[in-house]
Amino acid sequence: MRLLRRPWSALLVLVLAVGALTLPAPANAFGPSVLFSPSGDCNRAYCTTYAKSAQTTSGRILASFEDDNQPAQGQTFPIFSSTNDGRSWTKIASVADTSPRHWGSNWTNPFLYVLPQAIGSMPAGTILLAGIVSPPDRSATSIQLYKSNDDGFHWTWVSEVAVGGGEWGSANPTPIWEPYLIVANNRLIAYYSDERDKAAHDQKIVHQASANGVGWGGVVEDVAMADRTLRPGMPVVTRMANGQYIMVFEMVGQSGTPNNFKISSNPESWNAPNGGTTIDLGGSPFIMTLPNGRLAYNSYGSGDIRINTNNGAGAWTPVHTTMPRGYSRMLQYVRGSARVLILSVEGFWLGTRNSVYYGDVDLGHSAGPYYKLINRLSGKALDVYQANLQDGAQAVLWADNAGHNQHWHVTDVGGGYRTLFNRNSGRVLSIWATSTEDGANAVQWVENNGGDQQWQLVPVGSYYKIVNRHAGKVLGVWQSSTADGARVVQWSDTGALDQQWQLVEVS
Repeated sequence: MRLLRRPWSALLVLVLAVGALTLPAPANAFGPSVLFSPSGDCNRAYCTTYAKSAQTTSGRILASFEDDNQPAQGQTFPIFSSTNDGRSWTKIASVADTSPRHWGSNWTNPFLYVLPQAIGSMPAGTILLAGIVSPPDRSATSIQLYKSNDDGFHWTWVSEVAVGGGEWGSANPTPIWEPYLIVANNRLIAYYSDERDKAAHDQKIVHQASANGVGWGGVVEDVAMADRTLRPGMPVVTRMANGQYIMVFEMVGQSGTPNNFKISSNPESWNAPNGGTTIDLGGSPFIMTLPNGRLAYNSYGSGDIRINTNNGAGAWTPVHTTMPRGYSRMLQYVRGSARVLILSVEGFWLGTRNSVYYGDVDLGHSAGPYYKLINRLSGKALDVYQANLQDGAQAVLWADNAGHNQHWHVTDVGGGYRTLFNRNSGRVLSIWATSTEDGANAVQWVENNGGDQQWQLVPVGSYYKIVNRHAGKVLGVWQSSTADGARVVQWSDTGALDQQWQLVEVS
């Protein structure tokens, strides 16, 4: 609904409502912050790597990672918990090796997953943890499955998925790595990287499936290249909005370490000789499906997230985050905030003492009310040109068309200032290059808590002047234009009508 004029009493109510916004959840960005930093001795030089998370049915977020900041004998998977959408964390459990092998070291690649439906005797909502368990000397590897029925506080062993040889340099260097779980076809599917078939494939991606989580079927190849020197690995699979499945994986052995994807209507059938289509380089990919149907993807090649809006077809548009790149950097959609939590840790090959970092990012449609900002002079809406998703896209005027690129989420950042998130992109209204000059362009940019992204709403009757905290200048329109596509800029306050805006709440 478009609204330019209201009776004074209605406008007064609107002004008061905007002046005292009450948000259902904190929406300003947090991070990068440290979830865990090693202290003392580590049994591996890098100390930590490979962080993963899941959100339980209660809303709690759980996180785990390879924690070598403890002796190899008796090593456990740590379980950290957040009950405030990822803003702070507490360690609540340590998962020890209670498998029948009693190898004594829950070592690496922990993966958390919440069952969306019952599997065997495990009801929907059961939390699963699959990880690589080994002897302390790493002379063998296995994928063991654990479960929790109390939000991650206590864990019991469920089953063994597969067994491999030892890590590289051991007497039998044929390990298995990187389990990833989904439920499809009423079965629990465990994908993983497999080095046990050295005669034909230095490494391949395979899966096994189970109807009850206890007994596992045979090994099925998913990516197995004719060139045996290639090493496809680190599989991640998500169901897309159109019902098909997409798998992303790295292709070690090719220049730049491409990250490729394949699409299948059946997540148990992937045409194994097909090496897929490249998204970017750098290895270590991760992908998830957002509730709005978009795909969010990242890799070790960049700190950016790439967005795909067409079920894997077409462009993978990079958008910025404030988080460092990481080894298999985790993306977690958070139901309470409708934002994306990122867990990031460096890789094992650098030899540095890694800390686990966390932070979040808005990718659009976050929690809380949205508004149209209607210019007093033109009657047109504040818009992001051509619904662009990228950082730096120009803010413009455009006729009200109910597009999500014309909706802005107003959030309180304290001190009387607010940020304006675009509903389409999740980017915030900013000033290009943090300029303080008259005529500097208003653009969208990833939220970074900069003063150029913070605005004071100063009432002028039933309208507002929107004053930039960094420059002290107001949001206006270049040369007071009323045309579609006119640039929105900052300018010294002249009292002109193009510098005044009405906020109209939208659903």
